[in-house]
Amino acid sequence: MLKNDYDTELSRLKQIEASDVPRLERVKMVVKDRVDVHSYEPHTFELLKELGDDPVLSNNLDMLRAGTVAEGVVDISSNDVNVEPKYMSELDQKVRYYRIYRPESLGKNKALIYIHGGSYYGGSPSDSLVSLKLLASQYDGVIYSVDYRLAPENPYPLGLMDCLSVLKMVAKTKTNITVGGDSAGASMALGVSELSHYMGIYDVDSQVLFYPTVVHGSDLEGSLWNDKKIPIVDEQRNVLHNSYTLFKQLDTKMTQLYMPDEPIDYRSPIVSPLYADPAIFKKVLVMTGEFDPFRLQDEAFLSKLGMAGCDAKYIRYGGMGHAFLNLVGKAAATEDAIHECAKFLEN
Repeated sequence: MLKNDYDTELSRLKQIEASDVPRLERVKMVVKDRVDVHSYEPHTFELLKELGDDPVLSNNLDMLRAGTVAEGVVDISSNDVNVEPKYMSELDQKVRYYRIYRPESLGKNKALIYIHGGSYYGGSPSDSLVSLKLLASQYDGVIYSVDYRLAPENPYPLGLMDCLSVLKMVAKTKTNITVGGDSAGASMALGVSELSHYMGIYDVDSQVLFYPTVVHGSDLEGSLWNDKKIPIVDEQRNVLHNSYTLFKQLDTKMTQLYMPDEPIDYRSPIVSPLYADPAIFKKVLVMTGEFDPFRLQDEAFLSKLGMAGCDAKYIRYGGMGHAFLNLVGKAAATEDAIHECAKFLEN
């Protein structure tokens, strides 16, 4: 996208306001469609076309992990943001994290604990670093990005406990704490919030979630995975279906690797936040792509939040697929999502 086109699209997206969507009762929803409605954003479409028909997910862990690495992310953040790798010890855990902040925000009472995605078995804080630096330039608080232990070498709940220990550390000095993440990390953010609540550590003030996965062990032929429900231009329907086909395999694989041995109840609300008591989540922002295979489960989760009276906001980005944070500087919707996240954190 040319620079002037990018800026024009970003300006247009920022002007789109909330709309009433009866299916998501009592959820404040913003639909940020493309001008060419129900069609893929060009960068996303080019990536997904490479899947081909009937894609098959690898069983090789190294290849799976390579697929979670964010490559070619454009750094458009400012130079006034500090990034400091640090270690902490809480709950008998030694955990590495990145502290990301502007110097003038260091002493403020706000904090965001961020949990990167990667299907529980991959990814690292480096993958979301550009997005978090851009967020920090607009946020009057400190971001703590957790380098938690990965499955299957460190299966559930070890990674969650790493994130919980960082939350416990931050709660000693901050009084307004948000927990957030993307994809599997967003699911972990909800699980950590539940654990912190039930253990009496801290009642998390809000959650900010980029395209979360919120349920394990769901019916892959059921309503949460029915891509026929998603409007899309005819010539791109097959690409959407192939994306859903791959993600059904991914959903099974990441569950197997995250919980490889123990007989875990997949309906546990810590594991599958779709089954959690929604009253625990006071204020939630969910941002998902129109063509993300997790979209339907995200909307089911938001529906529960709305019906329970949670302060829930949902922003759906037209044309976007999964992991759109990797398109910083390429897709205007990504920069707009970071801007919306900053607005949410300041209110």
